[in-house]
Amino acid sequence: MTTGDGVSTTGKRRGRRWLLAEGYSRHPGDVIRLVLGIVVLLLTTSAIHKDFLGSREAAVFRLVNDLALPDWTWPGVWLVMQLGVIGAVPLVAVIALATRHLRLALDAVLAAGSIYLIAKVIKEFVQRGRPDSLLDDVHVLGEPSGGLGYVSGHSAVAVALATVASPYLGRRARRIAWALAAAVCISRMYVGAHLPYDVLGGAALGWAAGALVHLVLGAPDSRPSAGRVRAALQAGGLRVGELRPVQPQASRSTRFVSGGDPDPGIFVKVVVREWRDTDLIYRAWRWVRRAGHPVRQGTPAHEVEHEALMAMLARAAGVRAPQVSLVTSFGNGAGLLVEDRIDGPTLAGLPPDQMNDSLAGDLRRQVAALHRGRLAHQDLTGDNIIVDGDGRAWLVDFDQAVAGAGDALTARDQQALNAMLADLGGRVAGAADRPGLDTASPSS
Repeated sequence: MTTGDGVSTTGKRRGRRWLLAEGYSRHPGDVIRLVLGIVVLLLTTSAIHKDFLGSREAAVFRLVNDLALPDWTWPGVWLVMQLGVIGAVPLVAVIALATRHLRLALDAVLAAGSIYLIAKVIKEFVQRGRPDSLLDDVHVLGEPSGGLGYVSGHSAVAVALATVASPYLGRRARRIAWALAAAVCISRMYVGAHLPYDVLGGAALGWAAGALVHLVLGAPDSRPSAGRVRAALQAGGLRVGELRPVQPQASRSTRFVSGGDPDPGIFVKVVVREWRDTDLIYRAWRWVRRAGHPVRQGTPAHEVEHEALMAMLARAAGVRAPQVSLVTSFGNGAGLLVEDRIDGPTLAGLPPDQMNDSLAGDLRRQVAALHRGRLAHQDLTGDNIIVDGDGRAWLVDFDQAVAGAGDALTARDQQALNAMLADLGGRVAGAADRPGLDTASPSS
């Protein structure tokens, strides 16, 4: 959430950006892509033999290599394959520079350029021949490829270029880029230049290289400017003066505050439409990490609508939570939530001399009221609790909250609350055992 002057946390520390250019961020999904790319590369490397070809790999190769495409398609196939040659790297860099994407040019050179050389090193290490050296009756189209087969340098370059370019592209252009990269991989089998594990290993290598570049240098995020947010607020009937960003920002949302003494102003949360948060691999990882518990990850508009509804239900249950004044979407589908601004630090940032048993007891009563309303917050941390000027606790950030929560979810909330208060150490000494502060779950 926010403090009075926008210094506090957003409640999502994992999204902090450090040592990156403005407008760029690292994403945990890139770690997953890097690891998966390396794993696939190692698996394909261990699965092949330089003098032997498995029946399943041979069958897949025959399926593609035996395709009887008309002769007039050959120029198109040849042209697609050029997207995987080393010459495609400076071409992409020139296009990126012409469209004023300097960082994309750098990413392309670092990922695709270096990976082409690494692919040659792997070829020498594995020493696997071309398809016609391992199989009979291979259909070779165009000029026969010489040298070694594993890994496919064409596939590595094409996938690396698609990977580094994706954050700079819109949805349609991104799909086209990946379709072309897949076409390069398939065409290399079609012309008889590579076997399936060759292109799979090359694609994994390029994928890992692109993810590594994004992990080290960051990738452009899609955070809206204060001007765009102000225009969206005005379209929703809210006129505000200065909007100040809240730092640090969360991984997927951008947060602003307005107003100041004596006007408390508003708090604005914008959930951007970030493709790296919604791709299948990252969503699967989040599901596994949460041990199968559902993850709130719909469209940005649905996410802010859910958070607003949970906040309103919490207020109806008697919980001290901010008043929601606007929920809408704008731009390319970003979700926008506006609430009353609560002046004060988060519980995690509260000065030690302001933490006492009275505040801890108030916080426990707020959580008890939440549970009586059959709601579970599911993200009770010191960053998601604001302490106002009167020393009262406010629950905020209901994006993971659940209505109609059962005993298991409310018990998990209670455990999180106890752990949070225990982590505060001496500042809450005796609060857990204070008479009259017991907040058993609604079922007790």
